[in-house]
Amino acid sequence: MAADSTIAASVRHSTLPTWLSLVFGSWVGLIWGSLISLPIGVGFAVAGGSIFGGFLMVPIWGTVWGLVGLGRQRESAVAQHGVSLLKESDPLAQRVHILAGNLGLSVKPWVGVMPHNNAYAIGSNPDNALVVIGQPLINGLTEDEVNAIIGHELGHVVNNDMRRMGFARSFQNSLVWYLGFSRTVQGWGRWFLTWLSELFVLGLSRKREYWADAIGAILTSKEAMISALEKLHNEPPLSDFERENARLMFRGFASGSMFSTHPTLAERRQALQNETYIRQLGPLRRAVTPLLSPQSPVPLSNETGMAKRN
Repeated sequence: MAADSTIAASVRHSTLPTWLSLVFGSWVGLIWGSLISLPIGVGFAVAGGSIFGGFLMVPIWGTVWGLVGLGRQRESAVAQHGVSLLKESDPLAQRVHILAGNLGLSVKPWVGVMPHNNAYAIGSNPDNALVVIGQPLINGLTEDEVNAIIGHELGHVVNNDMRRMGFARSFQNSLVWYLGFSRTVQGWGRWFLTWLSELFVLGLSRKREYWADAIGAILTSKEAMISALEKLHNEPPLSDFERENARLMFRGFASGSMFSTHPTLAERRQALQNETYIRQLGPLRRAVTPLLSPQSPVPLSNETGMAKRN
């Protein structure tokens, strides 16, 4: 039985708390940037009281650019990340749509394949989502393990993670741009000037992985989710593309510190075994029908009640 869309919406995390935290973090960054630049008389934020203008402009820029960036994510992924979009009739696309229907999503996500040994989901909202699976995962994992990873990425969709993480990056970029940092030093500028929001975003990134793991587990099984995590733990190092986009990926940086984008394998496995987040899924957990191996009685039908893509 597919989950009702209202039940799926019950696990959706609001963007507002994240947005407010980012506004506060940007204000702290403006003040901090002014303080550290004051002794040497440089820095855009100290000129003519522009720090006060930044209190308004940085949140506006962060919000507008975040929305624009989210709207362009799918086209950018296809154009720049080597993603090949699949037709609805493709077996992998059908598996994604079945799992999305079980989760209560009302519109079928776009589905793509990439050459990297990873997976991610992007889009401005659940009705405009793109789920990307690496071809090495499809070739090297069992069907249940691939389904668990797909479920994990759909968990990011239903949890509203794509929108929250998109705003997080756009706010940080807005602040370093406002303070006059060039594109080549933005990474350094983010850590030097926006350390509070950077730590907040990293913490958000780690927490969202637990929730997505839990949703992947209820759509398949705890065992399938844990097995997929264990197999990917010993895979080759992240590519440059994966490192640059680690916060969006199924597999990212997991050192066990506050600077990690992901929890460690041990932490994710323990959370799944103890059902720490699974128990909090409540009605959604009871509503979904797990999609397991081919001998499962769940019919591999594409009739999920979701709206088709144009």
